[in-house]
Amino acid sequence: MVREIPILIKTTHSDIKLQERLQWFSQQPGCSWRLTRSGEEVAELIITRQGVFLTDGKEKLSFHPSMALIRLINILRGESDRYLEATQLKAGDVLIDATLGLGTDALIGAWAVGDKGSVLALEQSPIIAALVQDGLNHFKEIIPNAKNEEKQDSWFALGQAARQIKVHWREHREFFSSIPSRSVDVVYFDPMFRRTRKQSDSIQPLHQWSDHSPLDQEAVLEACRIARHRVVLKERKNSNEFRRLGFEILLGGRYSPVDYGIIIV
Repeated sequence: MVREIPILIKTTHSDIKLQERLQWFSQQPGCSWRLTRSGEEVAELIITRQGVFLTDGKEKLSFHPSMALIRLINILRGESDRYLEATQLKAGDVLIDATLGLGTDALIGAWAVGDKGSVLALEQSPIIAALVQDGLNHFKEIIPNAKNEEKQDSWFALGQAARQIKVHWREHREFFSSIPSRSVDVVYFDPMFRRTRKQSDSIQPLHQWSDHSPLDQEAVLEACRIARHRVVLKERKNSNEFRRLGFEILLGGRYSPVDYGIIIV
């Protein structure tokens, strides 16, 4: 189940831009906001000039495409990317990222499909959906003035890719039921792992806000119905989920802690 608690929302300054951002968050569906503290400990969404941060005790969560940047730099150098090998995305494709999280794979997918393609990103947690959509809306504001030309080119490419992503606060199986058969090219699942690696600074705070339910067979069958080319699953290496759900494991990634499974439709 997705965690549902009231969240105190506030800005650090009275800037018009920050107030407009607060107003945007207050209108996002599914989120339970408070504008004043009522005594008990609550999580906080803090809108600052440096970005937006979701805090809960010692945990802090924010949207930042750092891992997508590192991956894209390597891709543009000619190195392989296992996600792109698994999805086989092409320019102009329509991708459904059924488990958005913080959007790293969605950004790489959006870069791959280009300005003629699109990414429909589904997220079951309303606060994560809002946090990521806000980050995509304000992507250009987080791009640094990189002196390194390679890094600058990758930042620019991700900024262009961010415009191709549309975030939906929806449960993926429900969303699939409204989609005609063979209407998208690829459906991608990256379910939240039930156990997180303690050393993962980005995943650990995300874990408490996400849905940890295992992927069900009906969702996979619906994904196969709506996809024109393939359905892809990312899971821990040696996971029983690939066999249980009927995915063929993509060879490679000998030293990686994850594998990708594929169903060709």
